[in-house]
Amino acid sequence: MPDKNDVPLMFRSQVEGRCQLHRIYKSQHLHEIAQQEQVDRVDQYSVRWVNQWLESQSETENPLSFSFKNYPKDGTHFQAEEYTISWRFVTNGGQDDDVIRPVIGVFGLPFYPGSSMKGAFCQACTEEQKQRYGLTKNSDRPSLLRFHGGYPINDWTKQLVDIVHPQWKWQMKVTDTTKKPEGESAFTLISLYQPTLKFGISSLLPETNWNEIWEIWERALGSGIGCRVSTGYGLANETTGNVLYQVKLHGVGGASKLLNNKAEFRTNIFRAALRGHALRLFSGLNPTLAEDIVDELFGGIRSGKEKVGLLGMKFHPESPEWLSADGNEAYDVTGDLIWQLSGKLDNTEHRPCLENLVEKLTQFGMLVGGFGKSWRRADHRIFHPRYTKHLIGCHWSWVEEDNNPVKSLDDATKLIEETLNVAKEWMQKRDFEVTEHTSNQESSTSSPTPNQNNTQNSQLKKPIPRLVKKQNPTTQEAEWREKWHRHNVQVWGRIAENAADSKIIPLLHSPQQSRNQQPQNQRRGNYNQPTQNQSIPLALQKAPKPNSQTSPPSIYRTCLTGCVKDDRKSNDPTRIGRLWHRMYPLKDGKYLELVTIFPKGCAEAEAFINWLSSLKNQKNQKEWKQVWCIG
Repeated sequence: MPDKNDVPLMFRSQVEGRCQLHRIYKSQHLHEIAQQEQVDRVDQYSVRWVNQWLESQSETENPLSFSFKNYPKDGTHFQAEEYTISWRFVTNGGQDDDVIRPVIGVFGLPFYPGSSMKGAFCQACTEEQKQRYGLTKNSDRPSLLRFHGGYPINDWTKQLVDIVHPQWKWQMKVTDTTKKPEGESAFTLISLYQPTLKFGISSLLPETNWNEIWEIWERALGSGIGCRVSTGYGLANETTGNVLYQVKLHGVGGASKLLNNKAEFRTNIFRAALRGHALRLFSGLNPTLAEDIVDELFGGIRSGKEKVGLLGMKFHPESPEWLSADGNEAYDVTGDLIWQLSGKLDNTEHRPCLENLVEKLTQFGMLVGGFGKSWRRADHRIFHPRYTKHLIGCHWSWVEEDNNPVKSLDDATKLIEETLNVAKEWMQKRDFEVTEHTSNQESSTSSPTPNQNNTQNSQLKKPIPRLVKKQNPTTQEAEWREKWHRHNVQVWGRIAENAADSKIIPLLHSPQQSRNQQPQNQRRGNYNQPTQNQSIPLALQKAPKPNSQTSPPSIYRTCLTGCVKDDRKSNDPTRIGRLWHRMYPLKDGKYLELVTIFPKGCAEAEAFINWLSSLKNQKNQKEWKQVWCIG
């Protein structure tokens, strides 16, 4: 009787005990699987699946030569062109439940089906072009173009095992971050890394305008092909598409790790950051409908509410070499971040507001943090080089100074207000109700100063003369931990004279603290203890006079700064802190040192804010200023 373990994984059911490509097993579980299969050790199912796939490739003699080799070469009725995908590419084969992996064709080659190619081509056509090539849906004649799909022609066998890790609820919504919400575990998929694809098209027309046909196809590539397009997959190197906002950035920081522990610069970090900030901002304006608003912009896969988003993103690096020269597994990249309209905007009059929203979200993300791994911290290699244990933080800057909207602390306040105002304006244009106001200013179209009379901007208090999408008053939404609301967040800042002048980074690594500064009835690590006055939001509570005005309170491994589980230091579990730290670059080597704090439910945050308040008017201290909130 044949052994069931001899069956290749590609032909096994996606069930527990046979093959589950998407799951990432811990070492203990892998050991149990090895015992079941009576072997010494096993890799993850996804790794084994890929290895078995590639073994079949080695048995085929030069399979890449197959691509369109039997088609005519004169170019009259058939042409093929090559395009390189800037990052990753996958078209879901749909043959295995719960896992995304490529369509596999003849000789075991991954390919892009002609039917998918036709669909993308049609979406990029004008109505006149659809009529010309017989591509209209109601046509009773076959189309005049045939789409033969695309095959990889370079070495596509590297870095096939991809990883996805949804964790936005853990990152910004839930209060207790010692436990991850259900459904936010990492999982794998199989995708091609920077493949060069050859696409083929044939024509039945006696005279074919091939220039127009390939221009249409390049527009399709500009919007993205395959799946996971909104996260940066399936986009060609060429800059095509309906661009909303484009800017050149430079960034350094720790690179993400794949399942095999190899580093990779993943361009979807920009979408993840802006989507996260959009959720924070919109949850401060309407916590119940925030996800609906963001899904309209970035797309969403919530059950029953699946939606293709309006925004697409791609990042074009100046060089394919992204690895930092310092020998660390870190990135050092310069490139163009491009946001484009990939969905259908039903009202073209809303486009200027959408362009402004994308620009402000990008500027906001640059102001308060960065992009990618450890974005809540400044890059320690630059600002705290004595620390060498781990890669912590990132650092992003504008390549062209004209794109930098912030030159001072007042500019930082202005940018935050402008971002909130354009978010309100977008909600009103898209008929979403604004239920909470995040500042004293009520205008949705301008950026008034904090002292401006509210009566001049009272239009938001008037009833909106149209139907708006309102929240159900009976629905009790869970509190958003990082909701951007004046009752929930504070931003403090100062001018740092140089990269070595950070006042916050030393506090992140120092466990020392005076006894008289320990919050009463609190111990470090007690994250769920209620604050002293629950009737008043902590961000607005009057600061008591601190015992010492010069010595900072300890924030090391507290609820304010968070921690990674380390049994050598304490029994505290891994948890996310309530503090972001940014060294925003200015001219002449100076920086805005910015601290963003979400203090609700964290006693250490209260003590830290009191300390910052005590420094505002001290002549012997570099002045700390409350950049935001205005309450």
